[in-house]
Amino acid sequence: MERNVILAIVLSILVLILFQYIQIKFFLAPTTTHNATPIKGEIKKDALQTKEFPTTQEGIPSNRTSGVFIKKVSLATPKYVAEIVNSGGRFTEFKLLNYRKEKKKPDPVNLVANNFYPFEIYLASDPSTAYTFMEFQGPDRKKLSSSEKETIVFRGEKGGIDITKSFTFKGDSYFVDLTVELKNLRDEPIKDRLLIRGLFSPFVKGSQYVFKGPFYYTNHLNEVELKDTLTEYVGPLKYVGYMDVYFMTAVIPEFKGDFRTTFRKIENSDEFILWTPEFTINPGEKIKYNFKLYLGPKKTEELEKEYPLLSKALYFGFFDLVAKPLLWLLKVLYGFTHNYGWAIVIVTIIIRILFYPLNHLSFKSMKKMQELQPVMQRLREKYKDDPQSLQKEIMNLYRTHKINPFSGCLPILIQIPVFFAFYKVLLMAIELRHAPFILWIDDLASPERLYLGGFEIPWLGGIPLLTILMGVTMVIQQKLTPSTMDPVQEKIMLILPIFFTFLFVTFPSGLVLYWFVNNLLSIGQQILTLKMVKK
Repeated sequence: MERNVILAIVLSILVLILFQYIQIKFFLAPTTTHNATPIKGEIKKDALQTKEFPTTQEGIPSNRTSGVFIKKVSLATPKYVAEIVNSGGRFTEFKLLNYRKEKKKPDPVNLVANNFYPFEIYLASDPSTAYTFMEFQGPDRKKLSSSEKETIVFRGEKGGIDITKSFTFKGDSYFVDLTVELKNLRDEPIKDRLLIRGLFSPFVKGSQYVFKGPFYYTNHLNEVELKDTLTEYVGPLKYVGYMDVYFMTAVIPEFKGDFRTTFRKIENSDEFILWTPEFTINPGEKIKYNFKLYLGPKKTEELEKEYPLLSKALYFGFFDLVAKPLLWLLKVLYGFTHNYGWAIVIVTIIIRILFYPLNHLSFKSMKKMQELQPVMQRLREKYKDDPQSLQKEIMNLYRTHKINPFSGCLPILIQIPVFFAFYKVLLMAIELRHAPFILWIDDLASPERLYLGGFEIPWLGGIPLLTILMGVTMVIQQKLTPSTMDPVQEKIMLILPIFFTFLFVTFPSGLVLYWFVNNLLSIGQQILTLKMVKK
């Protein structure tokens, strides 16, 4: 029995260390692969095509070209400030006013950074249409209240094609409606494709154990792990975009068809290109495409506001079905406590109450095993040369004393999905980003450090006090847990609290808080169960 418990603990540690790696490699929402080409849902890697895939990001001219002046249009809402330039009608700024890039600095998160111009819109036959100079009529600056909306229209002409791009902004939403209209001014039909290109890198710092990169949604979420070659998907598509730990951008076509989507790395950034189905425009005719764009936080309430399916992009991995109810519960409790730290404490108590019967059963079983240890030792000595008889006698002993040898480790295994689900929530939930608790814990999404004057620990900075206290509670918990191990094994097991303490030093303080409170509750339950057993 003791070996089973040790095995369960060791497996838990290994899973804790390797979970994120395994998650990314094996448990991402799978992509659909077919052998034939080009068939719907095909994923393949091709050589780069220079014309269709520009290898550098075109910059906006510094002053003017051919007598056309650069003009920037700024639009402010209670949620963000957006800036678009008339060179192609491209975003040059999208600052989220309610989210700081760093906790102690006032600069807001900017989803358009590093001179990237997301959502470049151009024709497959001529990538330069992405930065065609376009006319704009109206004020350079506009401010919206939460109940207002505003449409900004850019119009230009390139190569006999009249191009109109209309952006509709809403004061209470991170969604932007985009309409692209193409009119054929030539004397012959035009056969082409419309492309929307995104080029991004992580917007803010976040856990290295959470996926960052491009994604697309078919009938499930597909997270794209980029390599050195081009990755391509062809088939039906709901949306495509880019995400880091806390923020995301997405393009949602409001029409059906077989889309082509390509992904690749460009230096330290990730690129996706959405290709519409091929179109033909006869002379004097026009075609119109409607899209929704999303530029904002990975927050369920915002993602569901105009396109509920986009909330599927907030994906907590293999235990997503468990994680999302836990996140919902956290937010409900925050409505009462107004502190996510206390919300974590309450959720931990609720989880502990739910698993109380199983933990109680496990502790009682381990206590009985401890009491039977002398008898089992005598049986081992008696049947040391007859393993079959020893096994038979041990099973008889279990039956006589009504002990299930697996009842001690089973509760541990049952709780693993809940732990890892809550673990992913505490790593990914934007609600915890920059959220304070009490005293020195001022950010539940970052490691906690207590600074005393000028005292600093090399590589750590301040003192990880909560993490140390968590390690102490693990030692106490270990001392209270009934054991059938010999002294040498007990000393080896004392390494576990030290190992966990070092492991958790870099973990978010919200996760450490959960583990610390869980340990305290476990200690209380063990003391209570010991008193009940003695009676």
